[in-house]
Amino acid sequence: MHAPTFSQWKHFIILFVPLLFTQLAQIGASVFSSIFSGQAGTIDLAGVAVGVNLWYPVFAGMCGLFFGISPTVAQLRGAQKTSRIPIYIMQSLYISIFFSFLIALVGYALVPSILIFMDLEPAVHEIAKGYMIVLSLGILPMFLQATMRYVVDAHGKTHVSMAILLINLALTILFFYLFIFGKCGFPALGGVGTAYALTLAAWLSFALFALVFQFMEPFKSYRLWHHLWPFNWIHCQNLLRLGVPIFIAVFCETSLFSIVGLLMAEFGTVYLAANQAAISYSTLVYCIPWSVSLAATIVVGYEVGAKAHEKARQYALVAQGTAFFLAGLTAIMTFVFKNEIARLFTNDPLTFSAIYTFLLYGICYSFFDAAGAPVQGILRGYKDVKIITYVAFITYWLISIPMGIALAHLTTFGPYGYWLGLIIALAINATALNTRLWKHTAWS
Repeated sequence: MHAPTFSQWKHFIILFVPLLFTQLAQIGASVFSSIFSGQAGTIDLAGVAVGVNLWYPVFAGMCGLFFGISPTVAQLRGAQKTSRIPIYIMQSLYISIFFSFLIALVGYALVPSILIFMDLEPAVHEIAKGYMIVLSLGILPMFLQATMRYVVDAHGKTHVSMAILLINLALTILFFYLFIFGKCGFPALGGVGTAYALTLAAWLSFALFALVFQFMEPFKSYRLWHHLWPFNWIHCQNLLRLGVPIFIAVFCETSLFSIVGLLMAEFGTVYLAANQAAISYSTLVYCIPWSVSLAATIVVGYEVGAKAHEKARQYALVAQGTAFFLAGLTAIMTFVFKNEIARLFTNDPLTFSAIYTFLLYGICYSFFDAAGAPVQGILRGYKDVKIITYVAFITYWLISIPMGIALAHLTTFGPYGYWLGLIIALAINATALNTRLWKHTAWS
């Protein structure tokens, strides 16, 4: 195999950069919710932490489910079969609508019992409950815009998604300021105000994506809003066959953070709040390897669809090289500015100290993320997704959680033992996926 060409590096970076800013904008809303609620008080940050830990793995997992449309569209474009794209887009929208209502109903049924079971402080309980109720009103636009965004990205229009989600982030921050602290005549809602901000911004950004589908080519030529394609179970099966394994893999990883966040409640409100701050920052850093992963799916999927297998392997190398370089740079920046990062989330000395320590573990975690996440994207480009599910379930649920509980309670690591378990599991995950890619899929 020849080394990747300069034009391939250039093409990948041009595709990757807008995806990165898009992810930063999407995750940035969650990070700023922790920052703003933390400035409102440790109780508000703890309440938002519970709400986020219940909601985010569901949201991230469902985005993984909807992601089945991306390699499908990429391969259809590579194979010059664009006439089949509109019906797949419409089926993906039907899937997102169905799951929007399903998740809302399940949430209304289960969340109250979960919050009671957690035995939180009364003030923290009320904030978490209010957060989940308000956020449920934004599930539909969040899921629809996630699906539409993957369609836009799969066409190489990543700059469009970037622009819309940057607008979404700006609106969300403005709404945080208005609703959390009660500015410009709005009531001061504290931590619950973050949910109002996220929900309102989601509806507005969904409207922008709908306008893109109406007026921008090539989406305009699909006439999605003029000709509503009927529901087609066969096409939905094809999308779900790709999406379900990705959902399981993403849910296993993100729910791991959430479970750790919920288990952290036994160590007290300070550690619950500090852990959420560290998770928020680590999630922001995760945007880098995840964006590399998204770009890898598009370019590898296109080349596989065009039967250009050597080019697909070259793009796999480009993706991994990009991820490792940026991970190293991020780790250095985090270490240098760890004090400043911790101060963003709190003014409380005890909470600051805990955040500081969690960030050190987060640096190690980000390195192994860079080794594993891009490979997931490459494998998705090949439509080799089942292995991602198996590895995620084994490493995150069968290894990380038991190991974290043991380290937290049987050693002196205490709450930090959970993060050590995460790091070890992620290292195993990255090793297994790289073995699959370079010994089987890429050379098959």
